[in-house]
Amino acid sequence: MDVQKTRTKSIPKRKLWFALIAVAVVAAGAYATTISPSGYEVRRSSIIVSQVNQGDMNVEVRGNGILAPKNIRWISTNVDGRVESVLVKSGAVVKKGDLIAELINPELVQKTDEIRWELEAALAENKALAIRHDNNLLDAQVRILKVKHSYEKAKLQYDAESTLLKRNNGSVSLIDYKRSKLDLEQYKEQLQIEKERLEKLKVTQEAEFQANTAMVNKLKKSLSRSEMMIQSLKVVSNQSGVIQAVNIEAGQRVPLGLNVAKLARQDQLLAELKIPERQVRTVEIGQDVIIDTHNNQIHGSVIRIDPAVNNGTVQVDVSLNSPLPSEARPDLSIEGTILVSKLQHVLYVNRPALAQSNSPGTVYRLAADGREADKTRVIFGQGSADKIEVKSGLRNGDRIVTSNPSAWEHLNRISIQ
Repeated sequence: MDVQKTRTKSIPKRKLWFALIAVAVVAAGAYATTISPSGYEVRRSSIIVSQVNQGDMNVEVRGNGILAPKNIRWISTNVDGRVESVLVKSGAVVKKGDLIAELINPELVQKTDEIRWELEAALAENKALAIRHDNNLLDAQVRILKVKHSYEKAKLQYDAESTLLKRNNGSVSLIDYKRSKLDLEQYKEQLQIEKERLEKLKVTQEAEFQANTAMVNKLKKSLSRSEMMIQSLKVVSNQSGVIQAVNIEAGQRVPLGLNVAKLARQDQLLAELKIPERQVRTVEIGQDVIIDTHNNQIHGSVIRIDPAVNNGTVQVDVSLNSPLPSEARPDLSIEGTILVSKLQHVLYVNRPALAQSNSPGTVYRLAADGREADKTRVIFGQGSADKIEVKSGLRNGDRIVTSNPSAWEHLNRISIQ
């Protein structure tokens, strides 16, 4: 029983000693890492050191993007049909009038032939109608001449008998005189009627000819429209530019008005930049921009800021104010730098890895010999993609670590070897 009591008392003492030793080790380690100058060593080749400068600084915002056409024009079909061949692909450079695709439509061809035959028949009928009208006019004129001759003959007879009757020599009987007078009046009325018939015939013929001519003109317009539709089976470019997309393939049935290809002018481009949402707040219309095509630089200016946010970025449109280089084309990948403002006579430094504009932060400032760096609190001002203003905490000529300090950010001092 005594042995058991002694054993149960010794176990808690041993655990207590182990606990005290562990606490001492942890405390010593924490003290060493926070107080000892050589508690954490960093190789000089593994960090980036930048010097604080004083002077003028450009506040810039950078983003990637593409060159895009100012205006997109779609080439569409003016007639339905089946695609026989597609002659261009995306990226092809075309001129106005170049052939894009060919369609076939046998029904349209047959309809056009039928209209052409109807027109030929109508033209022949129109010609025959004109001949008939001429013959009818001649017949009417002949009748007028006959009646006119009869009238003139009756008038001569009447005038002669009137003269003889006035002499009262008995050579003309009264009944013959009255008969001659009656014949004269009859021929006079008949002549007037024939003249009126001739005028009405002319009016009737004119109306008939106009109706026939209208039918001919209608067929001509139908034929012209049908022939234009046949010409539209050849789909051509409506302007010079670069083919952006082709939406048809051989054998496909296409309806009227289908967008066949997307076309853009190669010499009328703008830049579309994707700017991070937190940086776009300082971007304004009219600010200067430098567009880098990776071979050349183009000067431009901000013309539009999209109000929508897409995947954390905002689209900024830039007009290109200098001549386009030879490599410029739609969808070309670019980089853009927007000049937001110019700060004069300020402290600035290359942007540290975790620095935020207009916010406090911490950096590691190197000692004069460059062998140690102490954690230093600073206040940053305006920043750009690669530089940031220093409001307080650093002086001109100070050197700081600008690479990522995540591995030692819990330490107040590091050694640099």
